[in-house]
Amino acid sequence: MRKLLGAAVFVLGLGGLGWWAQGHNAHRIEHFITDHAAKAVASSVHGVTSTVSGRDIHLSGIADSAAEKAALLEAANKVPGRRVVTEDLTVLPTAAPYLLEVEKSAPEAALTASGNVPTEALRGTLGLGDAAAGLVLASGAPAGWGDLVKAGIAALGPLQTGKLLLTDGALTLTGVALGPDQAAAADDALTGLPEGSVTKDITLLDDGTPADYTLDYTAAEGASLSGKLPKGLDAGAIATALGLPKIAGEVKTALLGDAGDASPFAAFKGWLGQIEALRVTVTPDSRKAEITVQPGTDAEGLTAALTGGGFDTTVSTATPEGENGQTRTNAASGLAERFMGGFWLAVPQVDLGVSGCQTASEGVLAGATINFVSGSDELDASAVKVINDLAGIMARCAEEAGLRAEIGGHTDSTGDAEANLGLSQKRAVAVRRELIARGVPAAALKAVGFGASDPVADNGTEEGKARNRRTTITWSE
Repeated sequence: MRKLLGAAVFVLGLGGLGWWAQGHNAHRIEHFITDHAAKAVASSVHGVTSTVSGRDIHLSGIADSAAEKAALLEAANKVPGRRVVTEDLTVLPTAAPYLLEVEKSAPEAALTASGNVPTEALRGTLGLGDAAAGLVLASGAPAGWGDLVKAGIAALGPLQTGKLLLTDGALTLTGVALGPDQAAAADDALTGLPEGSVTKDITLLDDGTPADYTLDYTAAEGASLSGKLPKGLDAGAIATALGLPKIAGEVKTALLGDAGDASPFAAFKGWLGQIEALRVTVTPDSRKAEITVQPGTDAEGLTAALTGGGFDTTVSTATPEGENGQTRTNAASGLAERFMGGFWLAVPQVDLGVSGCQTASEGVLAGATINFVSGSDELDASAVKVINDLAGIMARCAEEAGLRAEIGGHTDSTGDAEANLGLSQKRAVAVRRELIARGVPAAALKAVGFGASDPVADNGTEEGKARNRRTTITWSE
């Protein structure tokens, strides 16, 4: 009996030992297969996973292509000790051609994108931000695709607007750059890409050259601009400074460099109505004004005013060409002008009657004197403007109202009375001659010398003498 019990215990012990040995070995084998199955899928593009149950292997996830799927199954089937290999792998579609389009619509706008991306890992590293979410996962990307995309997106950065199109391994970049520096930065971002892989077309808003422009003006046609204005300066600002309603012409405005200033042009404002032609040339190194005026304009005063405004000024005098009676509107003053004896003279507003014509003529002579070279009947240069102002009035009064004017010459009492009388007559004749030359009808004008016979002030003082040396205009029907 004791022998029988011992035998039973021995048999049970051997069975338990066999059971223990079998379970321990199965666990070891499962770990072995799990390790080798993981190695078999480690090189998968999209991170295929393997799970092991006992000795059975199951593959799940995304295969980049049918070829990769076949290769993964083959590798799993070669795992030592495996029993069954199953799978639920999804094979990515292949994009052909492999496209990606990225667009920048404004300098600070977020990028938009459409097209394909080869992996989820690469999606987050392209630099597209939220725009990458809409890209469709697909296989077929050429080698180096990610480097091309990242370089293209970096090149969009310095551009105002732009578009990147990647077709397989060919990158096309189009866009608009503020200036050469921004275009160069875009070029730098593309450095190092394979030769022939990039085509670019970048337009410059500003070519980087300094401002250089010309203003041309004529009294008959007005002003026009050409060239390139400095940053922030436009034709409207220059027109305002000049006192003009507008400026014509084609002109660019710089987007780079120092800001421009229209204020120097204000120096012309009080003079523009007396200028026949003007050319202002502004370069980075100079500001020049070439001016043509009619005889009688204060060229020295004009030069001084513009020099004070920073202009290197040249003023020349020229007699305009035309036919008496021609009319125009002066672009600066807006006044109607009439060509009279080699001068464009303003057509004044006059109450056409004896009283109105008298008031208008005296108004001119109250503000200025018709001066002569001392002791002669030669008109002083300053007399031209006064005679021009009178001519406009007197032509209307004579032609439209049919009035007649007596031009009186007066002297002070210094010297011989008879000589003074003769000199005053000659001076009155000289004024009449100049008025006739400007188109005032000769039949309406009579010259009379009064000498010192009709003083208006005390000849005992220099001030009184100056007042007595005068020209008068007296109107009658």
